[in-house]
Order: sequence, then structure tokens, then C-alpha cells
Amino acid sequence: MIQKVISIICFVLFAGNFLLCYFKSKNRYDEYMEYVDKEEYGLKDLIPLGLWYQEMPLWEKLLPVAARASQAKYKNQVYQKILELRGRKDAPFYAYIHSGYRIAAALAASAGAAMMGLIFTMQGDGSNGMLLDAAAAASMIGVPFLVDRSLDGEIEKRRLAIQMEFPEFINKLTLLVNAGMTISRAWEKIISENKREHVLYEEMRYAVAEIRAGKAETAAYEEFARRCHVKEVTKFVSVIVMNLRRGGAEVTPVLRAQGNECWEMRKNAARQLGEQANSKLLIPLMIMFLGIVLIVATPAVLGMTGGM
Repeated sequence: MIQKVISIICFVLFAGNFLLCYFKSKNRYDEYMEYVDKEEYGLKDLIPLGLWYQEMPLWEKLLPVAARASQAKYKNQVYQKILELRGRKDAPFYAYIHSGYRIAAALAASAGAAMMGLIFTMQGDGSNGMLLDAAAAASMIGVPFLVDRSLDGEIEKRRLAIQMEFPEFINKLTLLVNAGMTISRAWEKIISENKREHVLYEEMRYAVAEIRAGKAETAAYEEFARRCHVKEVTKFVSVIVMNLRRGGAEVTPVLRAQGNECWEMRKNAARQLGEQANSKLLIPLMIMFLGIVLIVATPAVLGMTGGM
């Protein structure tokens, strides 16, 4: 009886919370949702629930001062990740959407777990019902952190894409500078000839746009390195900035040497991708192996039980 009461309370609390957010947020954030990609945010239709939920001032007031400070610090860390992924221009918008998305995922997970817990409890399976009720409560805390952790994977993928493409850019730049072009002219020529949608060339185009808008060339290159957040890019930018400040000193040998280092970096990155692919293949191989074992062992086991 107590288990049923607890399950009903959990269901009313979490499912009611979900429904309240749904009705309160309906048609309220349509202007934001127009710019959100459904493929990128699988729970796009639920994001307004999270946006409304986080705007309720009650939750902030209930937290002690120390907890608010920790929360602000954590939010800043998440914002820095979004800033690297989206850039300074789009980061505020996507930080807002991400905050709604993480809470929407928690609301959906908690409501679903509470509903399943109630079903199990009403069917007489109280232990699994209580476990699901506990999962519903844990989802409100744990799911947002899991969503935030997904940003780390996106950042790693982005940096790896830059590392894979950067050596080719260095080689082209070295050839053009060796042919007599300035670094800025060679930079513009490379991006004008390359129309691919790649994160490295997008950041390079942004740097050129900043220079054309009046930003100092050295400052634009340094900002480019900060956006890429890759050690080899930072080293490259320090070389060309030093070259610009010295007034065009010989830079080709340095670029050639760095190009060789970047190719080694690319080999290591490719090796890392290969190791990740091998680890992902282990799961289907294990499933196939277990299937083969079951196919081979089942007749033998049936024969033994039949003989007995």
C-alpha cells in the first residue's frame, strides 16, 4: 500500500510537472524554435518546456548563496564550450536553447520513469516500481549533466576535424608564401579556392571578414587561434604574428617545419580515429559471437535435457 502511494505521488509530481510546463510554454517560444534544427536537437518540440521551467524564479530563490555561486560557475563552463562550438555571434542563442534542451530532457525522462514506475507498482511489481520512481527523481538531476557532457564529444570531434585538415592548409600556405605571396594574400587565396563547408575554412573566412571590417590583422589571427582551440593552430598563429611584427622576416622554413609536425599530428589523429572505430566494432562482434555460441550450444543442451 505504501509503495502504491509513493508511486502515485511520484507520478503526480513528475508527470504533473511535465504537463504544467507543456501547457504554460505552448506557442510561447515559437520564434526561437524556427531557428532550431530538428536533426541536431532530437527533442526540439519539448525545448519550450525547458525554457519555461528555467525561467520560473522560484527555483533560484530556493537555492542557498553558495549553491547559486557554484551553479553560476558551472553555467559559465558550459557557455565556454558552446562559445567554442558556435562562435561569439551565435553562442548566446544556442546557450539559451541548450539550457532549455537539457531541462526538457530531464522533464521527459522523469515523467516517463514515474509513469512506468506507477504501472509496475499497480501490477504488483513493487520493487521495480520503486526503482523507477527513484530513477524519475534522479533524472531531474542527472539528465541535464549528461546532456552537458555531450558537448565534450562535439568539441573533441570539432578539434579533430581541424587537426585532420590543418596540415593540408599549412602545405598550401607554405607553397604560396614561398612563391612570393604575403601571408594574408595566400590566406585569402586558399579560402577563395576552397568552397568546402569545413570548420577550419569557416573560421578562416571569419578571420578574413574581421580584417576587412577593420580589425587588426594580428588580432584577427590570434582570435582565430582562440576559436580553433588547437595547439598546432596556436603555434602557427604565433609564428605568423611574429613575422608580421618583425616586418616580413623569412618565415617559409618555419612554416615548412611546422607543416611536417602537423602531418605527424594528423597521423596520430588518424590512428586515434582507427582505435575508436575498432572499439566500436567490438560490441557487434561480441553480439555475433554470443549468437554463434547460442546456435551451437542450444542443440547440445536440448539433447542433454531430453536424454535426462
